Amino acid sequence: MRLLLLLTILASKFKKSAKTDANFKKFLMGHECRVVVKTKDNKKGKRFIFKDGNFSSDAILDEYDAAMVWANPKIAFNAMKKGEEGIMDALQNHLVGIEGQIHSFTWFGAAINFVME
Repeated sequence: MRLLLLLTILASKFKKSAKTDANFKKFLMGHECRVVVKTKDNKKGKRFIFKDGNFSSDAILDEYDAAMVWANPKIAFNAMKKGEEGIMDALQNHLVGIEGQIHSFTWFGAAINFVME
């Protein structure tokens, strides 16, 4: 439950920034990707869609350019709330896997940093 709330808040920040922040709008232009953050069992997660300078999200977890696949929702929540440091620690400890295009994943990380400033 907490993971889905965290992902919903992140989606809300992306949506607001895509509509109101001129610098974020520029950041989005020319970059299109679908990034999924989900649990290994595919029971919890969200897809973040960046297309044509806009942002949207949905619950389709099997169609993406890149995915963060977490061992379980508790680990995902605890790592993601710590930000980049928590995610890097989870990667080093094999608590999260990355699937798909690494470029899309690293761009997504930059997008998260952008809206969390």
